[in-house]
Amino acid sequence: MTKVFIMTDLEGATGVTGFWEDFDPGGKMHDEARRMLTGDVNAAIEGALRGGASDIVVLDGHGSAFSILLEELNPAARLIRGRRVLEMEGLDESFDAVFAIGAHAMAGAPLALLCHTLSHTAIVEIRVNGIRVGEVGLWAMIAGHYGVPLIMVSGDEAAVKEARELLGDIEAVAVKRATSMYAAECLHPSVSRKLISEAAERALRRLARGEFKPYRLEAPVEMQVVYMLPAAADRISKRPGVKRIDGRTVSYTGDNIIECMCMLL
Repeated sequence: MTKVFIMTDLEGATGVTGFWEDFDPGGKMHDEARRMLTGDVNAAIEGALRGGASDIVVLDGHGSAFSILLEELNPAARLIRGRRVLEMEGLDESFDAVFAIGAHAMAGAPLALLCHTLSHTAIVEIRVNGIRVGEVGLWAMIAGHYGVPLIMVSGDEAAVKEARELLGDIEAVAVKRATSMYAAECLHPSVSRKLISEAAERALRRLARGEFKPYRLEAPVEMQVVYMLPAAADRISKRPGVKRIDGRTVSYTGDNIIECMCMLL
């Protein structure tokens, strides 16, 4: 019995490029972007099933969380959708592995498509125990809190590089290569989905051989968030235990990554 949690985002899906307003609700590329992400997720599900997955849960993790087309999703998986309370809502100790599909690089990453960390309008940087991290890093840390390894990532080339620098030799698929922040050289969906499916299958077979370990943080955990505007730091710094570092930076030290994120984000 192998239980897999698939975390998703939209910016790193096959073919998704342009400005945020192009592929967010109401944008000219919104419908296409949703189809592209759903196709990538289905490829990961198919590979996971071949690799021995017996239970698969997908989290719609972009924006208001209505990016995945439920009717087109492989029925072998269940979907968590809607505005979530926690970044990886639904994940717990019962899972054996996490996949990240549609990932993008952290804010400020060089030559990275649509790079940001949680918000492209509000956050400049996040550090955990002194390490600068993006969303992939945060996902790995949250998963590690539950004793679950993040073992497979698909997204743009910069996101794949970032994931491997933090997590080592995980399975990863670059579905596009940025030529600027808003444009990329993209694989055809039939190509990227084959690669994603094969990587998902390999990841679970490697997991069965004991090749992956959770990314665990030892307590205490310190998180620093640099906001775009001092007004955000003003507000967050009023919370118990939060320290103001400078005009835009706040810090909190807690027992685990989830406590820190709840206090600062």
